[in-house]
Amino acid sequence: MEHIDAMDELKNGIGLRAYGQKDPVVQYRFEGGEMFEEMNLQIKLEVAKIMLHIVRNQRTIKRESNVEITSEGFDNSALETVHLDKNTGLPQTGPSDSKPQPVVNQGPKVGRNDPCPCGSGKKYKNCCGKNQ
Repeated sequence: MEHIDAMDELKNGIGLRAYGQKDPVVQYRFEGGEMFEEMNLQIKLEVAKIMLHIVRNQRTIKRESNVEITSEGFDNSALETVHLDKNTGLPQTGPSDSKPQPVVNQGPKVGRNDPCPCGSGKKYKNCCGKNQ
């Protein structure tokens, strides 16, 4: 707050610099910067004084966990996709017997300018294909 008040006083009195043939805007910028640096140095000094007067507590703090780990809500769906080796019981890292099948679209392929298969009478690109 002191810095804001000092900047306000500087703003009110900066016009007098024009009598000394100095640009008031440039002088305000220079003096305001110097005041800001001085304020930062004062803050650092006060923080250093506070840090030097801190008394460290010598007692030890025992941390206790308030969280209980339960299996409630445990989802086994991911375990169903893992194939375990029958001998070791570890997940298989090699290729499995079942390969993923590619997606095959049912029905005829519709071009952008063909009539829409939904029966609206519009072109596919202006109807069902608009959002794709």
